[in-house]
Amino acid sequence: MFQFINDILSLFRGCFKREKAWNWFVCVVVTFMVRNERRGVANIISALRIKPWLYETAVHFFRSDAYAVHELYERWTQTAQVNIALYEESGRVIVMGDHTKVSKEGRRMPDITVLHQESDNSGKPEYIEGHNYGFICALATNGTTFRPLMLRAELQESKTKTGGASLVEQLVECGGQVSNTLGKPATLILDAYFCSGTTFTTAERLLNEHGCRILEIITRAKSDTIAYTLPVAADTRPKRGRPRKYGEKVKLNSLFTSSAGLFTETSLELYGKNEKVRYLCMDLFWKPCQSLIRFVLAETTGNRRIILMSSDLNLSPEKIITLYGLRFKIETGFAELKNDIGCFDYHFWTKSLPKRSKRQESEPSDDPKTQHNIVKARQAIATHVCLACIATGILTIIAFRFNREIFGSFTGYLRTIRTEIPSVNVTKHVVAQELPFVLLSLHNLPAFQCIIRNQRPCDFSYRYVA
Repeated sequence: MFQFINDILSLFRGCFKREKAWNWFVCVVVTFMVRNERRGVANIISALRIKPWLYETAVHFFRSDAYAVHELYERWTQTAQVNIALYEESGRVIVMGDHTKVSKEGRRMPDITVLHQESDNSGKPEYIEGHNYGFICALATNGTTFRPLMLRAELQESKTKTGGASLVEQLVECGGQVSNTLGKPATLILDAYFCSGTTFTTAERLLNEHGCRILEIITRAKSDTIAYTLPVAADTRPKRGRPRKYGEKVKLNSLFTSSAGLFTETSLELYGKNEKVRYLCMDLFWKPCQSLIRFVLAETTGNRRIILMSSDLNLSPEKIITLYGLRFKIETGFAELKNDIGCFDYHFWTKSLPKRSKRQESEPSDDPKTQHNIVKARQAIATHVCLACIATGILTIIAFRFNREIFGSFTGYLRTIRTEIPSVNVTKHVVAQELPFVLLSLHNLPAFQCIIRNQRPCDFSYRYVA
């Protein structure tokens, strides 16, 4: 297992201009995989017993010029594709996209904005100050079990007021970048927030070098969505006026009652359970994107109704329903990043930014050094999130490849084991438990040599520092 971790981390050596930068990359990723506390960069020093006087060097690594974050994401996507099976359907990789909002109160932290939280959870405030991340996630699978595998993340901010891209466009383009890196077309599954013409038109613009479309969209329609049938072909005799562009108007939500007899009943596996589903599939013209969309109206037990949209007209309605049921896996991925890994427990800031104030907005100066410091603070934040995604992904791959070894070494307590694949939390527990012994026995592995070289001696005591 640890030989496999060494092999994966060694693949990233080519992304770094200097070996010392790669050494710190290894230390940070392994820290994410073993730490129990979440105290930012200071936790790297304590979790791996690094020499205390290297703290400033560890902080500098996140702002280093020796690597580019987008290259790390590309290498990670390619590594994940080789080392684990990614779920595909009809020759397309299934990926999911969504935003997650992180509360941050740093007075000198870049890109903090006021965010609105669309959540039914009473514990969440309606408005927060913080960062908004867009994530693209694939599905790791062994044929029966599906686990989220985060492939790319971006700190996003809506730029519609300045004439730039919206949050929807940025996330869809991020999905296109993942598809290009994988070298395969993809199907991007999104929630109802992305039910807009912009989503479909942006995906339609993303083409590969052969001019073929690389991204199809599946999303949930809003309850008041309206579409149109295709116009009936007129006779050959010419008539006055412009030919009809749309057919009859269709209020999709009303079809659950008015066209109940046209629904087909079947049994599908949704959220790990077999459920009876009634569905109606229609290819209709949707004005916001000016194209044909496949609409699937589905009704499950308990009178739960949903309207799904797909830009792929060749995908069967059963597959569309099943694939959208897998969209919730990205929420599981967010929970792993936040609660198990501590992906967003960072506090990178710069004095070049004026202190934020609720009363008035203050802009930083145009001085090149000031702008450089702000860019480096953004890079530090992006690097922290990127390495946390890589660490989570490595733990997920290990869970699939070494599931028996992990369960055999786990010393904790699990009341219920629902699947043969251990969770990220269980895998992390085993890696943290075995790492001290591995550093003694497998010290010849290059990745673990990086940690050993930076560790403080066994007889070190903080009383000498004090």
